[in-house]
Amino acid sequence: MAATVTRTSSAPDLLRSLSTTWDLLLAITLRDIRVRYQGTFLSFIWWIARPLTLGTVLYIALGRVLDLRADVPNYSIFLLSALFPWFWFSGSVSQATGIFVGNSGLLKKVRFPKLILPLSAVLFNTSQFLLTLPILIGFVLVAGIDPELMWLAGIPALMALQLLLLIGLGTLLATLNVFFRDLGPMVDVALLLLFYLSAIIFPLDLVPDEFRPIMALNPVAPLIDAWRNLFLYGEFLDGAIWPALAITAASLALGLFLFNKLEGNFADAV
Repeated sequence: MAATVTRTSSAPDLLRSLSTTWDLLLAITLRDIRVRYQGTFLSFIWWIARPLTLGTVLYIALGRVLDLRADVPNYSIFLLSALFPWFWFSGSVSQATGIFVGNSGLLKKVRFPKLILPLSAVLFNTSQFLLTLPILIGFVLVAGIDPELMWLAGIPALMALQLLLLIGLGTLLATLNVFFRDLGPMVDVALLLLFYLSAIIFPLDLVPDEFRPIMALNPVAPLIDAWRNLFLYGEFLDGAIWPALAITAASLALGLFLFNKLEGNFADAV
């Protein structure tokens, strides 16, 4: 009886705790959005400026100058359908890596669930992707590509997969960066390399067979390819996505494990 009473009485406390944590997560995310674009008149436009600008440069350089359009139909959409998810990925990873160090004063003075900080970095960039997704879909439709029923299942599924991957990687990198400060610059270099190793500017079919196992170890490449296949061909869940699923599960498990082990030392290390 005593055990039953204890479980029943703790349930409202747990719900209140979850509600408070969620409210705090939203508050920090909204604060980051206001700080990032405070004083700007074109805040929403800046969210889509980077992928559109880079897409235009790559389209001119590769599509027209090198005539890659001959090998890749709808090359403009080929680029944009990769760049929008890529900027979501790179922005989340870059911001999450330094989130604990950048909020050292908060960690030392206030008691709160520390996991909220990397989650807020991921949620901030996810909100940008969500708001720009209709722009990407608009470009796809203007290019003459008909909408597919598979989009209704594929878009939420790919978003969920990429979100889980970012939560795992963000938590892992943010935790490690507290104790190894060289990790921040290393992540910047790694993101630059990943951009060219993720088949963003060329199709995976053009990768020589001897390099394809290396590409398979990169969780971004199959994700980018899945986004592209979904928008261009209405295809989803082919065999190439499984490495991304495995790496997502591994990053989540390792990231949360290390965070739980090391979070007690954050205040002293930052």
